[in-house]
Amino acid sequence: MSALPKALLIFAFVIPLAIVMGFFLADPTDSTSLIGVGFLLVFLLSPFLIRYHHTALIVSATAFINAFFLPGRPEMWMLLAGVSLIVSIASWPLDREARRYCGFRSLDLSVIFMALVVLFTMKATGGAGLNILGAQVFGGRRYVTMLAAAVGYFALVAHPLSLQKAKTLGSIFWAMSGTAILGNMAYALGPSFFFFFYLFPVEFVLSQANAEDITLAGGVVRFSGLAPLGFGIIYWLLSRFGLRGVLDIAKSWRIILAVVAVVLIMLAGFRSNIILISLIITVLFFIEKIHRTINSGILALVLLFASFFVIGFSERMPLTIQRSLSFLPVKVSSLAKADAEGSLQWRFDMWSVVVTDIPRYFWVGKGFSINPTDLYFTKEALRRGFYSPSEAARLAGDYHNGPLSVIIPFGIWGVIGFVWFLTSVYWVLRHNHKYGHPELQTLNTFFLGFFIARVIFFVVFFGAATSDFWLFAALAGLNLSMNRGLANRSGVDQTEAVIPTRAAIGSSTPQMALPAVAQIKL
Repeated sequence: MSALPKALLIFAFVIPLAIVMGFFLADPTDSTSLIGVGFLLVFLLSPFLIRYHHTALIVSATAFINAFFLPGRPEMWMLLAGVSLIVSIASWPLDREARRYCGFRSLDLSVIFMALVVLFTMKATGGAGLNILGAQVFGGRRYVTMLAAAVGYFALVAHPLSLQKAKTLGSIFWAMSGTAILGNMAYALGPSFFFFFYLFPVEFVLSQANAEDITLAGGVVRFSGLAPLGFGIIYWLLSRFGLRGVLDIAKSWRIILAVVAVVLIMLAGFRSNIILISLIITVLFFIEKIHRTINSGILALVLLFASFFVIGFSERMPLTIQRSLSFLPVKVSSLAKADAEGSLQWRFDMWSVVVTDIPRYFWVGKGFSINPTDLYFTKEALRRGFYSPSEAARLAGDYHNGPLSVIIPFGIWGVIGFVWFLTSVYWVLRHNHKYGHPELQTLNTFFLGFFIARVIFFVVFFGAATSDFWLFAALAGLNLSMNRGLANRSGVDQTEAVIPTRAAIGSSTPQMALPAVAQIKL
């Protein structure tokens, strides 16, 4: 008889829920239905989110997954950033461990400053421009992305990680970029699997589809989703084993897997990807001091063999790989070389025009607002051959250049805030690399090496403040959470958190938090 009330309770809960879910699924393509299904899913997952909100945010930070049930289909990490911060704040008075704040004051202030610059620019340039809310302009999604990045940073540093979780999640964080390939897989499997595009973004697939149309006229097909997959593999290897570990002859599978990942990256057809991976390996080569070990000879042999292979077979490789290698002094197809040079030329043309706009937007940036009428006429002029491809990209704010993506939208205040932010991130990563827990040494080394390489890439080759702000904020936030704050020479973090220990419970005198190393259970 005792089981009867439980059964009644279950039916009283399940049957109404099933009715509501059936009502929403009657028209699954309707936006109201999607929102309703989404809220039901969040409600059902609320126990999981309350317990694992921080872990879910870390896993989704670099993943290409959409919150398909929300208007505009934002990235999943945006939703989880807000959920995680709310849960962390709500649990602050209840959870003793949650009271340990891992942030670094200078970095905290720089993130807040950047958020204020975004809000000021948004207000000064005509509002957010959220078309999903009925606005007559486009571009508001980028404002939301940058503000969500600030929220995500504070959500990450609001909760410390144990040593074991830090080692596990620190590597998973990098590997999740491989989810980009799932969209390409759905596209390859045909219309029966197109429902996956509710969950996975279509940007990489659109690039592939557009390239296939151009192929009918002799273009180059670029499988864009392969690049994040290859980077995810390499990042996981480097964060888990370090460059020295990848070059370990006794573990030859690591080198083989890394070579496969590089091939996948080249199949995407982007020259910048080869430059980025070269920068990362070069920076790690010196940070890990591999030039003083025998592993330097192994790396030299791998590069020498790869060079001979590329020189001997470059013209026989797929066109996408030839395009990736077109900036090197090797023979490639004239089609691949012309395609690569053409995309570079319109960028130079755009930069020469955008640079002249810097004085105009020096004090108050241009923002991200886009007039849809201007965009339509620009596309029509481009289609009719009156405009170069750079005009549409310039109007949309896709400058393909890191510094320009900061100063044009946000002016000098954005530059000051972004430089302050990058300097603070470097300070955090450098200190945790030098003074962090020994068992996190490999992870901390990769975090620092990746950041240095990525900043060089952002300034010199390619960057976008909107996406890179979240990448750097997530990088710093996770690193602080892993190391339980900022480490110093004594291995003690500088977070001024006051947590009563068990011995202090019942005592009138609170005790200071234990050092970061002492709190980690070895």
